[in-house]
This record gives sequence, structure tokens and C-alpha cells, in this order.
Amino acid sequence: MKQHRIAVCCGEGFASGFLAAHLNIFAAQEGISDKVLFVRIPYPDLYAHQHEFEMAMILPHIEWKVKDDKKQYDIPLYVIPFKVMMKPRAADFVQDCADILSMANGKGGRFFFPGEENTQRVTRLCSYAQWMAEQMEKEEH
Repeated sequence: MKQHRIAVCCGEGFASGFLAAHLNIFAAQEGISDKVLFVRIPYPDLYAHQHEFEMAMILPHIEWKVKDDKKQYDIPLYVIPFKVMMKPRAADFVQDCADILSMANGKGGRFFFPGEENTQRVTRLCSYAQWMAEQMEKEEH
């Protein structure tokens, strides 16, 4: 199976470096490091290196840069919601990446899950798919 390369971006690469390193450690602990590699890259460098990755996960504190960026990206850009950052399980990030890649269907640019257009209002602490499953289960009971 192919290892997915996911760019993790922030303004200068400090926070994204910390997150990428931790996600790679968690991926190894969760036994999925053969499936995914998280790579730190400062957002200003992403455009020139985008073809090295399948998608980019952007830290929420630079969401405004993504909104203001006029460049046409060939890969999906996903701004990680603030709350999701609080509980970084590699499996949750991998699931969100897989779902965003599926939604993107080969297109680039900014993508978000339905109802998560404003990342500051997102309350989930897990993958979007898991959160949706939990919401549906609550409605059944």
C-alpha cells in the first residue's frame, strides 16, 4: 500500500513541525506509519512544493492566509479546526485526510466538511466521520 504524504503547514513551520512530529509518533504507536507520513512545511513554501504531497493540513491560526491566498492549488487544503487540535490522534487526522481527498476528487483548493465552514465553531474532538456516526447514534436513541 502506498504511503500518503500529508503536508502540515503553519506560518513559519514551528507549530506544524511540532504537530507533524507528534502525529508521526502517534502513527507509529497506532501501527499506521506505513500508511501515512506527516511532513512539516511552512505555508509560504507550500505552493512551490505542493506536488510532493497529496494534500495539506493547515493549522487554524493561519486560516486567514489561506482565505487571502489567490494562488490556484492542485492539492486539497484543509484547515484543521481549533478543537480537533486538542486531541491529536493520528487515526483521526488520517480519517479526515482520506475523507477530504475523497471529497476533493482530484481537485485542489480549500475544502471543509459540511457545517464546518467556520473552524472556530467546530466542537468535535475526533474525526469528522466518527463525530457524524456518534451524532447519528444519539438521534437513534
